[in-house]
Amino acid sequence: MMTIQKKLLLLTTVLCSCFLAACEAPKKDEPSKKTTIEEIQREKGKPAKVTPVSKQTLTDYRTFSGAISGKQQVSAIAKMADPIKEIKVSIGSTVKKDQVLAEYFFTGDNTGKEQAEEQVKLLEASTKRMQEVYAKGGISKQDLEQVEMQLRLAKMGLETAKRASVILSPSNGVVTSIDIEQGQVPKLGSPLFTIAQLNEVILTIPVSTKDIGAFKKGLKASIEINDKVIEGKVTKVPMAANEMTRFFPVEITFKNKDRQLLPGMFVTTKIAAKNIEGIAVPNEAIVYQNGNNYVWTIDEGKASRKLVTLGVADAKYTQIQSGIELSDIVMIEGMSKMNQGDKVLIVDQN
Repeated sequence: MMTIQKKLLLLTTVLCSCFLAACEAPKKDEPSKKTTIEEIQREKGKPAKVTPVSKQTLTDYRTFSGAISGKQQVSAIAKMADPIKEIKVSIGSTVKKDQVLAEYFFTGDNTGKEQAEEQVKLLEASTKRMQEVYAKGGISKQDLEQVEMQLRLAKMGLETAKRASVILSPSNGVVTSIDIEQGQVPKLGSPLFTIAQLNEVILTIPVSTKDIGAFKKGLKASIEINDKVIEGKVTKVPMAANEMTRFFPVEITFKNKDRQLLPGMFVTTKIAAKNIEGIAVPNEAIVYQNGNNYVWTIDEGKASRKLVTLGVADAKYTQIQSGIELSDIVMIEGMSKMNQGDKVLIVDQN
């Protein structure tokens, strides 16, 4: 006979089984009531961040390359075809006008210099005696002046003879090149030393007929070198092209206080050619695809991809020459998931 405890235990087990059966999950063939992201996007739209098209004035920057030269650059040339005895400067030396750069070793007759030196010594002694005699009233002032004139002429002759035996700097500046070595015999008239002023340097760039119209004196230019930007401006715009190259040699002057720009350097400069006003979009709105540039706009709440022609650009904006209007709204985020005609949900607007 079943006890009361056993009956109660059996009843409890049956009730629990019935309760669990009632709480079972729906069968697999029952339709799910969950809503997918795709369904939400079809109903409310795909999210996108947008901004209106605006008018912007952007600078048209153009890049050109050329060679640096020193301002007022001059050469010291060979006036004799005798061997170089000694070079007294090196590249980078700061020199003054008429400073000795090198000395010749004479292979020919050098009696002219020796005679001039002897003549000066004799006239100096003679002038001293004549001055003493003049002080005692022994000669006239005119006689003394004649002797003094002879001494001045003799000294000039000696200076000429000395200058013929050395190579002198033609100007103040810095030695930027030396094209001779000790012991070599220079060709008469050949440039041996180049002297330049380096506080300012000149960049000469070849400009085509197509681009020359954008140039005028005063245009700003810049060179980036060693992580430093050096500012300059256009100082010479020629009226005629070079007959050989057919390019216009435009000159740009740069301050060079730290001497980071040296003659012979080949550098690239960026020139602010002109300012252009037009409709523009943020750079992130431009989508490049299959060789074309596109912008996504919103037309009546739906996505529309438009082919555009780009103009000048800067770090923030790109001008649009054709393809959209000033009244358009463009996407700057969310374009990657858009298809033509998709409903758009604006989540943020600048």
